Amino acid sequence: MSKIQTYCRLGINNLFWVADYRIKLKKNHFVSTMPISVAKVDSNAVFFSLNKKNSAAKSNITQPTLKAFGWLNIHTNALPNWVRSLTNDKVVNNNACHWSILDDFSLEVGDVKSVWELSRFDWLLNFSLGHLSNNNSLFIDKINLWLNSWCEVNPVNQGVNWKCGQEASIRVLHLALACYLLKQHKSISPALGQLIFNHLQRIAPTIRYAMAQNNNHGTSEAAALFIGASLLINNSTWQSNESHKKTLNKWRNQGRFWLENRSKVLIDSDGCFSQNSVNYHRLMLDTLSLAEFFRNVFSEPLFSKPFYKKASLASLWLHAFVDPCTGDAPNMGHNDGANLLPLTLCDYRDFRPSVQFAYSLFQGCYPYPITGEYQQICTLLPVSVCQYQPQKKLHTINTGFQLLKNSDSRVYIRTPNVKFRPGCCDALSVDFWLGSLNILKGTGSYSYNCPPNFQEYFPSVKAHNTVAFDQCEQMPKLSRFLYNNWLKTHTNKIAQNVLTTSYINNAKHKHIRKITLLTNSIEIEDQLSGFHKEIDLHWHLASLNWQQQGMHWRADNITIEIESPNPLKAELVEGLESRYYLQNSKIPVLKVTMKTSGLLKTTIRWVS
Repeated sequence: MSKIQTYCRLGINNLFWVADYRIKLKKNHFVSTMPISVAKVDSNAVFFSLNKKNSAAKSNITQPTLKAFGWLNIHTNALPNWVRSLTNDKVVNNNACHWSILDDFSLEVGDVKSVWELSRFDWLLNFSLGHLSNNNSLFIDKINLWLNSWCEVNPVNQGVNWKCGQEASIRVLHLALACYLLKQHKSISPALGQLIFNHLQRIAPTIRYAMAQNNNHGTSEAAALFIGASLLINNSTWQSNESHKKTLNKWRNQGRFWLENRSKVLIDSDGCFSQNSVNYHRLMLDTLSLAEFFRNVFSEPLFSKPFYKKASLASLWLHAFVDPCTGDAPNMGHNDGANLLPLTLCDYRDFRPSVQFAYSLFQGCYPYPITGEYQQICTLLPVSVCQYQPQKKLHTINTGFQLLKNSDSRVYIRTPNVKFRPGCCDALSVDFWLGSLNILKGTGSYSYNCPPNFQEYFPSVKAHNTVAFDQCEQMPKLSRFLYNNWLKTHTNKIAQNVLTTSYINNAKHKHIRKITLLTNSIEIEDQLSGFHKEIDLHWHLASLNWQQQGMHWRADNITIEIESPNPLKAELVEGLESRYYLQNSKIPVLKVTMKTSGLLKTTIRWVS
C-alpha cells in the first residue's frame, strides 16, 4: 500500500482539517484570534462556596488517595508547580508563550503528560469528596486557593496547559462535576462561570481538528462544549450579554451534534471504539455517560436513538472485557493513564465503576452487586432507580477484537481492520485469562515520549502475544503515531469456541492463527509462511514461578506446551509490561524461534 492510500484511509475531510490546523499554527493564526489574556478574576476569587443547605457530612462517601496516572501519590499540603513534570521535576521554561507556538515534543520536560496531569483537575474532585465525607470547609478553601493559583500561572491561552483542546475539555468536565457534587450547579459563581467560558472559547475554534483525529479527543471536546454551555445557559446566577447567550447556544448545539456524530462514526457494530484500546474505551464511555447525566440534570432534550444504541453497545463491550471479581481488564491497546471519574477507592485498573455507571444510564440496571466500592459513582451521580441484574448472555465481540469464553476462562484476540488507523503492531495478539489470573498478558504503552528503547519496544510486535517475521514489524511507520500498510485480518468463527483469523502483510508474511478454547485447555495453532530467516513467537506470561521441562513450562496448576514438526528453540526471557502510564516492570516472556515455514502449536492446560 502506498503512502497515498494510507492518507486516503485517514479520510480526505480529516486530512483537510488537519492541514488547516497546521497551516494556522505556522501562520500564527491563533496568536491573533485567540490572544493571551489574564482571566477576568481577582487573585482571591471565590469559585466555590460553602453550601449551607448541604452541610451534613455523608458517612457513606469516601475520599480516595489522590494519585497521578493511578499510581503516583500527590501531596496536597502545598500548591503545585503547574508547569513542572511530576516524574522528573523539570520545568517548562518557555511557558510565557502562546500555546500555539509550543511543540509537545520539544519542551525538554520529557512526556508532556507529566506536566498536564495536575491541570486535569482530578484534585478538584478529590477535594470535593473530602468536603462531602466530613463537611470540612477547609476543602472548599483549598479548592479556591488552587484554582486561583492555576489561573495566575496559566493566563488564558498562555503556555503548555492551554496547548491541547482535550486537556481543556477534561478541566471543563471536572469543573462541572465539582459543581454538581457541591450542589452549586444551579448557582455558580461569576468567577467559575468566567473560567468555564474561557475554556469553551479555547475548545471551539479547534473542534474540527479534534474531530479529524477520529479518537477520544473528539468525544471529550464535544462533551465539554455540550456540558459546559448547558451549565452556563441553565444558570440564572451567571448572566452574560446577548452575544454570549447566542454563543453558548451555538456551543451547546455544536457539542450535541458532535457527540451524536462521534458515537455513530467511532463506535463499531459490536460497541468497539475506534482506538481499539480498553483504557481509551473507558475514557470514551465515561465521557458519553457524563454527557447523558448532565443532559438529564439540566432537562435537555434526549439525544438521538442512534446515540443511545451505540452508547449501550459500548457499555456491553466494556463489560465483556472486565473481570467481575477484580475489575481488571486486558491491557490491550494504548493506555495513557486516563481515568475521567476518579471518584472511588477502586484502583485505576478497576473498570467496574465506569461499567456500573454506564449501565445505570444506558441499560437501566446494574451488572454488578451494589455493595462494592465501585458503587460510589452511582451514589454520587444518581440517575434513576436501578436493580442489580447479572448479565447472563455473552455479548458478541467481533470487530476489532474477538472473544471466546467458557465457565472459567476467556481469550481475547486482536483482529485489526482498515476502518481506523492502528495504534501498534498487535495483529492476532492474544490475551488469555483463567478466572481472574491473566496468563497471557498485554503490555500497555508506557509513555508517548520516552527514551528510544521504550519508545520502540511497547508498540512493537515483540511486545505482543503474536509472531514477528524476520525480526520485522508487521507494518512500517510513517510518523510517531501513524503506520503505513495497515493490516486487515480475516476471521472465521468455526464453532462457539473455535475460530481462525489471518493476515498477509505488505512483506508477504502470512500468519494464520486457529484458537480452540476447551474446558481445561486452550490450543493456539499458528501456520506461518512467507519469511526468509525466522519467526519469533512471544508469550508474555503472568509472573509465576515457571519451570521448564523439555518443551513444557509449568507453574502452579498450569502447563504450557510448545509443539512443531520443525526444529524449535524456546526459552524464557525478560520482557516489560506497563500496567500504569510511565511505570514499567519486568515479566517473563516465553520466546519461541522457528526457522522453517509450517505449524507451531501452543497448548495451555490447567486443573480446575
